[in-house]
Amino acid sequence: MSIQTQALEQVYDHLAQALDSVPESGRTLMLTRLALLMSEQIGDSEVICRLIDQATLSG
Repeated sequence: MSIQTQALEQVYDHLAQALDSVPESGRTLMLTRLALLMSEQIGDSEVICRLIDQATLSG
């Protein structure tokens, strides 16, 4: 499953706006909630862990 560049940019913009709307002290919690909600939708722990590792390396 893959997302097209335009759709990915839309997701990026939406996430950036959402993060801007949350006080800095709550951003980690918001991202944790988002990761858990997205994990529930993905439903594959191996994929989820791989994505977490990729995000960690990209940071």
